[in-house]
Amino acid sequence: MVRKQLKELDGTVFRVFEQIPQDVFQKRQQLVPKIKDARRQGKRAYLANATLYIDVVPQRA
Repeated sequence: MVRKQLKELDGTVFRVFEQIPQDVFQKRQQLVPKIKDARRQGKRAYLANATLYIDVVPQRA
């Protein structure tokens, strides 16, 4: 619910941060270069937890 209202919190003293486990954070960091490469190729790429999706197909790390 709070994440939906992030735009309303902009400019206030309140901040919202994602809290994810350290191992998931490290896996996501390793996948960021792959996301950038896929997006440069015109593909749709995103992260969900520690899983990379390219054109809606999950990719192995």
